[in-house]
Parts: sequence; structure tokens; C-alpha cells
Amino acid sequence: MKGAVLIFISILFCIFMSGAQEITAPDFTWGNASYFNINVGETIFYNETEIKLLRLENHFNRIKIGNDTICIKVSRRTLPEQVGKLRVFVADNKNVKALCAESELHGLLKKDALICLSNADLPLLDPNKYFFPVSFNNGFKWSGEEDSYMFSFFNSAERNMHKTNANPGIDFDLHDARGIEKHWISAVENSTVVWVENKNQDKSGREACVLLQSESQPGIFYAYHHLNNKKLEVKKGQKLLRGEIIGTIWGDETWGHLTFSVIKSDTVPTFRDFEKNVLNCFPQIFELYYKNLAGFPRNFTKGRIFFGRNRSQNGNQKNTLSWEPYSGKGWQPGKWNTADKVDWVAKGNEGNVRLRKILFEGAKAKSTNPENWFDYQINVHNGAYRIRAKLGDLVLPSWQKIDFEGVNAGTFSLADGEQKWTNERIVKVTDGKLTIRIYVDENNEKVAGISEIVFQRAN
Repeated sequence: MKGAVLIFISILFCIFMSGAQEITAPDFTWGNASYFNINVGETIFYNETEIKLLRLENHFNRIKIGNDTICIKVSRRTLPEQVGKLRVFVADNKNVKALCAESELHGLLKKDALICLSNADLPLLDPNKYFFPVSFNNGFKWSGEEDSYMFSFFNSAERNMHKTNANPGIDFDLHDARGIEKHWISAVENSTVVWVENKNQDKSGREACVLLQSESQPGIFYAYHHLNNKKLEVKKGQKLLRGEIIGTIWGDETWGHLTFSVIKSDTVPTFRDFEKNVLNCFPQIFELYYKNLAGFPRNFTKGRIFFGRNRSQNGNQKNTLSWEPYSGKGWQPGKWNTADKVDWVAKGNEGNVRLRKILFEGAKAKSTNPENWFDYQINVHNGAYRIRAKLGDLVLPSWQKIDFEGVNAGTFSLADGEQKWTNERIVKVTDGKLTIRIYVDENNEKVAGISEIVFQRAN
């Protein structure tokens, strides 16, 4: 009898231990989100759900969640996926990290991928405890279209200017507030000012940087870079409440903007190393702005789109970015392009996207397009559209062929710096996407360029 009881107790213990294994401690948390480092083939358990990383394909990640399998890219500008009552996004992976010369920027990544999991019934950040980093008092609007977004890969000119390969946070276009008291910068949550660096950061002597430490999670820090040192409202050691103002912006030598970063660190970052262990915060910041994680998909009936222009001319909207539903326009670069964007060049205030068979040659993001074309898509209502484009490269000789919705608009072989408009074409859209296809030199000898698209619904 005692033996039977012992066997029964052993079975219950095994069942209990089996259930207990279905809890994996996160590497760290921020708000309602839990972050897990995970290798390919490894399994973790979250909210009684089994999650397994199946494989990586450049910046894409195939993940099994319960009985479902999803393939999602690193969320540099991409919103989370919901699977059942679980919300998931990939904050980083080793292939995106490999694009960056400064691996410490991606210091939170310890394995193949860094996955963020949360309960879909809860916001990532409680809006009663967290605040968007820019005040809305002066009618600030954020498009999320700045070319300098979370971990965005810089082109050659930017790499030389910034002495780095990738952006250490999210840049907000505030050019209309440069040097004046407009669009005040706000504390994301209740926090303490750790330090204020306001001397000799730029040639003009106007830049400042402020670091806050979270009150709710002491290992979380918030860096505000490119502030105006003449308009600061905080000092070291000051306690701030959620939404309290910090100051206004200055920007760099040509563009008025704020660079905002979230840092997870066991020690207090100094001014010299605050760009280490940067946490991918794009989904959280998007949610704080839009009050949801679905966004509001954009559709156009007309527009004028510029490519590669100087950041002071167009809010750094260079239109090199991949298509996202909430933006309603963008390139379709595919899984082969780990940078998830295309290249560009600027000359004075003008610019153009620079396309070629092999993108980013000579850089860590070098990748070869398996096709001989690139597609740019714009969300539109179905119907007929008038469209034309300005082609050519501002610096190099170029060759390009262009189609609008499958309608050929010509082949152009142009000299150094020469640009030319296509004739206007009228095309019919039936799938809700106006597609511009640009064919490139399959031998990779000449670049292809586009600097402007003008379109309007014709009926």
C-alpha cells in the first residue's frame, strides 16, 4: 500500500515539475513586454505557450508559436504580430547585428535572436504610466517616415558623417522647431535625470544630451540627443513626472531633430557609452503615438514623392524604406536584402534613390538582388491614374527601364548627373497598389536612379 502511495506521489511530482518547466524567465522586461534571447532550435515557454525559433533568413525569423508558424522580420519599423492571445515581435537578430560595425549597439542580443513577447490584451506600455517623447501641445505629427529609424543602415555618406553603420534610436523630424520653443520634449515616464551633457558636442556649440533613469525599472534608461542647450529645463538629479518637459531640440548641422533611445543596462551609462545595449523600442513608441498597434493604413489618390533629398528639405523622408501598411508606400526589397531598404545619393538639396544589381557594395550590408528589377508600391484606391517619374543619377552614368502597372514608360541611358522625366502614362489599378517597377543593369555596370514620382487619379 505504501508503495502505491509513493508511486502516486511520484507521478504527481512529475506532473507538477512538467508544468513548472513551462515557464521561461525573460532576460529582461520593459513595461508589459518580456524579452528573450533564443537560438535556432531552442524552445521557450510563455503564458503556457511553446515558442520555438525554427530558422533565420537574413532579417526574417521563422517562429513556431503553439500550433502556428509565422515568418516575421526584425521590427526596425515593423509592427508586432498577434497569434491567439500572444503578441510577438523580433527586437534584433544576429544578421541585423552583423551589419553594424559597433556590436555593442546590439549588446542586448546574446543569441541568434531577441524576441519580445507580451499579452495581446495589454498594451506594451501602460498609457497611464508612459508618455510619447514629444509633446503634442503645438500640433506635432509623426509620420514614422524618417530614414533614420531604429537600427537603420546608413549609406556611405552617413557612415562617414556619423562614424557608425546604424542609427542608435528613433529620429523625430522637428525641423520646424529648430532653435525655438516649440514641440517640447517630454519625459517618457516618472524618472530621474542622471546627467546632462551640454558642451562642445557640435561645431555650433548648441547641442545637448540628457539621460533619464526609469523610476519603475532602474535598469532602463532614456537618452535624448540633439537637444538645444539654451532651452533645457532640467538638471542632474532632478525628479521628473511622466510628460514633464525636458527642453526643445537643436539637431545636427543641417536638420532639426531629436534622437530618442531606450537603453537596458545594469550600470549607469556615461555620455561616451550611452549608445550601447540599445533596446528596440519602435513598437512601443508607435503604440504611444497611435494608441494602438494596428495603425491606420494609408491610401492615396494623388501625390508627389521625392527620393534621396537632403534631410533638411524633406524631414529626412528619403523614401528608401520598405513598404509598411501604416505608411502606404515603399519598396518591396525581399528577404535577400538584410538592410531592408535601398541606397540613395544626394547632391546639394537634391537626391535620388540609387539602385543596382548588387546593393551597398563595399559595406557590411552588401546583397545581390536575385531579380533584375525593384518594385515600389503605393496604396491607392482602384481606378485609372496618371503617372510620370524623373529618372537618372545625380552623380554617376545610369541605365534604367521603367514600368507603371506593367505599362512600359521607356528605357533611359543617361550620362553622369543627367536626369530625365518619363512621358505621362495612364494606367489602371485593380489590386489597390500602384506598382512602379524599375529594371537595372543585370551586369551591375551602371546604376539606376529615380528622384521623383508624380501621380493622380484620373477618374
